[in-house]
Formats: sequence, structure tokens, C-alpha cells
Amino acid sequence: MSKKLLISNVAAIVLCLVFSVFQITFSSDIALVALPLSLVFAVAQGLLIFLGLFRKKSWQFYSAVRKMYEYAPFVTLLSFVFRRAGANGTEHWYDLICVLLWVLLTVASMVSLFFLNPKRVFAQNADFDSLKEVVETRKAPVAEKVLFEIFGWIDAFIQAAFIVALINTFIFQLYEIPSESMVPQFLIKDRVVVGKFTSGPKFPLSDVGIPQLRTYKRGDIVVFRNPHYSSGRQDEVKSFLSQLVYTVTFTLVNLNVEPDGTYKADPLVKRVTGLPGEQLMMQDGILYARTADSDKFEPVSEEWVAWNLNQLDSDTKSKVEYIPLEQKQYETMIEVEKLRNAFDYEEAASECLELADAFVRMRNIMQPELALKAGEAVPELLGKNDFEVLPLLNKAESYTSKFLTVKGGAEWFKLFVSDWTNDYKTLKNNGTGYVNGNLYDESCYRLNIMIKRCFARIVVRSMEFYFDGNAALRTQDPLRKAYFEEASKLYLYCNLMNGRNMPVFPANDAQGNPQYIPENNYFMMGDNRFNSLDMRHSYEETVINLTECDSRSVRYTSYVEPQYVSGSRILGCPSIRFWPLDRLGIL
Repeated sequence: MSKKLLISNVAAIVLCLVFSVFQITFSSDIALVALPLSLVFAVAQGLLIFLGLFRKKSWQFYSAVRKMYEYAPFVTLLSFVFRRAGANGTEHWYDLICVLLWVLLTVASMVSLFFLNPKRVFAQNADFDSLKEVVETRKAPVAEKVLFEIFGWIDAFIQAAFIVALINTFIFQLYEIPSESMVPQFLIKDRVVVGKFTSGPKFPLSDVGIPQLRTYKRGDIVVFRNPHYSSGRQDEVKSFLSQLVYTVTFTLVNLNVEPDGTYKADPLVKRVTGLPGEQLMMQDGILYARTADSDKFEPVSEEWVAWNLNQLDSDTKSKVEYIPLEQKQYETMIEVEKLRNAFDYEEAASECLELADAFVRMRNIMQPELALKAGEAVPELLGKNDFEVLPLLNKAESYTSKFLTVKGGAEWFKLFVSDWTNDYKTLKNNGTGYVNGNLYDESCYRLNIMIKRCFARIVVRSMEFYFDGNAALRTQDPLRKAYFEEASKLYLYCNLMNGRNMPVFPANDAQGNPQYIPENNYFMMGDNRFNSLDMRHSYEETVINLTECDSRSVRYTSYVEPQYVSGSRILGCPSIRFWPLDRLGIL
């Protein structure tokens, strides 16, 4: 036997045995499978090498030895996964040693296979002449040929699965677009190839792997693990196995599902919109950013954003399953934003005070005994739930009779509608001209007042009909109808707040100092902003105040809870769309 063949075989056996020793665990769970799996394989491989290459040199043993070398990297990698799938994890240095051993073992196996090539092994090893004669003259029986053909197909499938797993882990993976969050760039059922090598892929269930070779810039489309889901070892095992099946079946079988059978939104495909060192804010669909070098928020160019899908070309639009906003709704949204941006504090303050005084004056005439005396506390007539924008505007008329018939009702109405007039000048007098020093909080404060003013208009207009004794005629009043139309528009806008705007993120600290996205972390959003659950959002809704600068603020339903994503969770970037064929192309 040649010296090279001898060294490569001995090295492979020793490395396999040493690797097995590192799979020892004392956990009483699935991790126990790791040691016997790798150890039994190492012993079997060593025995076959001894018999096939040193003793009997039979065709059967020779073939078995080659097959063991082909499977050595896969079996040991499977052992690596089992060892880390248990309840107890392993330290980084421990994983690093195991990965290095696996790499050396794989290289030794490939080198051994190289030297065991039939042409090469017979040419370089004179003591294999007897085996050469058997290989060249042997004619297998038909039954044996059929049997080996079957096992050959099974073997090819298993090896292909393992190779796919390695490619899927380190080189690229296939991904099917699950939603319309990236319209028009991607449509549902688009299938793409996601390049992973430069994004720092890791060995399954470990932090050891190829270093991250790239950084991301604004506008890059990335596929990443959804941070809304837990990422424990059990979750990683399920994700690894489901992605393997997903790739082997060319995206036809997806096992990554919730307990109720619905598909997990994991991984996600979104666009990088926020970079390390930036603080972000989005208002009226415009993304703003600032850094430590400048305390001023500047608009960020985002030519890829699709706010109004009604403007898509007819061919693309016909392929979109859901249009979030009708054209009229979009126009209403823009109308409300224009009204809010042109908002005049002095004019609004004057009107709110006039409305409040008018209601008090009519109440004092109609129900003077319900007026509060000097020093009497104003009762709290409405609870927080009543401050929600929909019940507040919907029940404005019914609240009218309550304010009229409950002692202190008119005083409460005046407080609710006009108390802000005592504070707004102080709030804006901070050197920026904005409430809380930023455009988002300023806009929310204005919207809060606009809703209160609309509410007051409806209440006072209804009160005027009661006061004149013409209550039955109020439903036909065009002015009152106009106020309700205004209320409908304001309510629609509040429903769109979650997709259209985002508060300063990361939020300033308690002392008001700006905070920034940390190094190697990114903020992602979908292009189809009104149909994208992305890093702006939580998966749970909460009812919050429109502004914290008003103790009786209008409330709305929000699921905005921004978070950034570590670069380590980015799997890669889509590089090729391979399906459907009419959308085939490099991205």
C-alpha cells in the first residue's frame, strides 16, 4: 500500500474517533444519539478499512470502504446536529473544535476517496493486483444487479439530500415569496435563489461558520430569520429540517408551520431601510434619518416604496391578490395629511374655546341646576375606552345628551375639548417648533386636536337643534353631515397610522438623548407598506394614546413596536428569480 493512501486512511479514522469523543453528553434527551451514531460509524469504518485494504482486499470490502468515506462527512455532521439539539448547549470554543475536526475529517475522507479511485489505486499499489483482476473480470448476477441498482438510487437520493443540506446551509437556499409585502418587486409564489455565502452562514445550531463577508446598504433586499419567533435549539432544529425538506422538494413541501397548521412567517424577505448608527422616523410615508454627526432628521430617498397599488401597470396589478387601499381611500389619506400639515393652532384654539363656551351657555339656559359651583371638581364622565377614536366619533351625538343631563357634563366637555389650549405654546417652545422636538409627535398632537375639534363640532351642532326644539331635523342638516364625513376621514386615517407613520426609533433615552441602531444591526420594511408586517410592527394590537402630551388624549389601536435585526440573523440576499418563467431574471 502506498504511503499516501496509508496516511490518508489512518488520518480519517483517527479524526472520526476524536470527533466522536467530542460528542459525549450527559443529557438524557436527543443529544444522547450523537455519540453512538458517530462512534459506531467510526468503528465500522475502521473495521472495513482494516479488512478491505489490509487483509482480504475483496471487491465487496473495497466498495464498502469507498461508500463509508462518501458518508463520513454527512454522518458526522448529523451527529453534530444531534449533540446540539438537546436541552444543554455547548460553548463556542467547543463547537469551534468540533467544526475544525469535521473539516479535517471531510478533507481526509475526500483525499482517501481520491487515492481509492479504481484507476489510481491499482496503478499506485501493487498489492491490489488481485483486487484489480476481480474488478475487471467480475460479472454480477442479474438479481444482484437489480438489487444494487435499487440501492444505488436510494444511495444517490440520500447523498443528494445531504449535499443539498450543505449547499442550503452555506451556499444558497431556495425561497418562495409568501406574501405581497414586497409588491411590485415580488409577487406571491415567486421563487428566488438566496445567496448565503457572504452573509456569514453558520453550522446548524452553532455560532461557528463562515465570517460575515459583507455589510448591507439601504435598498438591499434580504432574507432573514423572523425575530418575532423564538430561536431556541428546538426551534433551530425544526427550522433546519424544514428548510432541508423545502429545498429538496424545490419549495413544494413546507414543514415550517404553526401548531394550528398555518405557515410561519419565517424567514422574511424585506428591504434594508435603516442602517447602523441611524435614528429613524417615518411621517406621511417619508422616512427620515439622522446620525450622531447631525441632530437634524433628513428625508431618505426610497424610490422602491409602493403606497398606492392602484397606480401599478395593468399587467402587474392583475397579478396582485389584495389592494390595501382603494384610490378614493388613498386620496382621503392624502387630504387628511394636507389638512393636518396646514393646521393652525391659533385658529383651532379659538374655535374649540368658542364651541366649548357655546355648549356651556346653552346648557346653563336649558339645565342651569346642573352647572358646577365654584370650586366643585369636574366629574370624569368618560372612561379611557370611550376615548378611542371610533366610539368617540360614533357616539358624539349620544354623548350630547349625557353632557346636557349630567351635573358638570358641560364643564367636562369644555375641559376635554379646550384644555389643550393652555399647553400647546409651552410644548412647542423647545427650540424646534415641534411638540417633543420631532415631526411625528407634532403630527400626532395635531391629529388629536383635529379629532377633538370634529367631535366638538358634532356635539355643539346637535346641541343647537335640541336648544331650538328642532331635534328631529338634525339628521337632515348638511353641516352636521359634513362634520360626520370629516369624522369618517379622520377615523380612516387613524386606521392607516400603523402603516403610514412610525415614531422616532430607537427612542431617545430618559434624558432625551438620541439612541441609534447598533453596529451590525439593520431595520427592514416591506415595499408594499400597507400590506407588510415588518420590523415596524408587533404581532399584537394595543390601544394607546395618540399623544402623551394631552392627559385626555384620543386613543387608537396600534401594533407599531419597531425593532432592529442583528446581521447574524440575515440569511442572504435574493439573487435570481427562477419562477415563474415570465419573471425570470437576475435581481
